[in-house]
Amino acid sequence: MERVALERLATNEHAGIMLRVSARPGMVVVDVGCGSGSFVRWLRRRGADPIGIECGVGLRAEAVAADPDHSDRYLDGVGQDLPLESDSVDAVTFMSSLHHIPADATAEALQEAARVTRPGGLVYVSEPMAEGPGYEVGRLIDDEAEVRAHAQMVLARAGEFALTLVDSGRFLDQHVYPDAASFGSRMVGIDPARAARYDALRQEVDQAFHRHGRPTAHGYAFDQPKRFHLFRA
Repeated sequence: MERVALERLATNEHAGIMLRVSARPGMVVVDVGCGSGSFVRWLRRRGADPIGIECGVGLRAEAVAADPDHSDRYLDGVGQDLPLESDSVDAVTFMSSLHHIPADATAEALQEAARVTRPGGLVYVSEPMAEGPGYEVGRLIDDEAEVRAHAQMVLARAGEFALTLVDSGRFLDQHVYPDAASFGSRMVGIDPARAARYDALRQEVDQAFHRHGRPTAHGYAFDQPKRFHLFRA
């Protein structure tokens, strides 16, 4: 019971930080590795002026299709070389995307976040831990234990990149998928290089998905422990 209470408290704390990131109307927030743009749209609904950065052609197309009136706010780019001017935004977010940046460029991505953020602005990073039911399924396709650990190591060095730690902690996130195929499609959509391995292990992934997923009215839920860091530039 104590562990659950602590996780809920941390989750509420995380939600409060997310509201701080978009607290001021018109606040320019850059979501690096925005995927299909769900967080960008969340930010806009709360009054922010968000920009999505995504290098995946397919994912960026999904984002534009879901938000056609703001297609110019989804830019082709990578975290280690942001297509933005220095001191031009109020906040930068990495929503489970930092570990997808090549290991030899992860530090550069934090440097870039500091470069484009105005003095006093915020840099927020949430990263999944190599644990939890979703990880147990996903590691069959691509075991991210090493890259997730590396991302945490780089975050511990953020002071070297002109970023001052404001807050950090763990929280419990949740992802819901209607079926195993949607889980696999998401994994491959993030990194198309995973396609061949997923095709070869599709039956094993399907079995693990139903073994580890929690049935709900909307599909199968997977709790994902994450760690967040909030920095000030």
